[in-house]
Amino acid sequence: MGRKGRFSGLASVHGDGAIIIPEQVRSRLGLKPHDHLLFQLKGEHIVASKVRDGSKEYYARVRG
Repeated sequence: MGRKGRFSGLASVHGDGAIIIPEQVRSRLGLKPHDHLLFQLKGEHIVASKVRDGSKEYYARVRG
């Protein structure tokens, strides 16, 4: 890992759309099984953020 807080690596997208998030990233974000992530497109980049429990219903309603 280069600068503190940064991560570079490759992940594969499986045929069913599943993406394996590297353990190093899951650990830093505190991700556990069944947590939710919000994916946002910023130009040609994907930004993924952990969704707090109280926000899941909001994101489910406004998705589109």
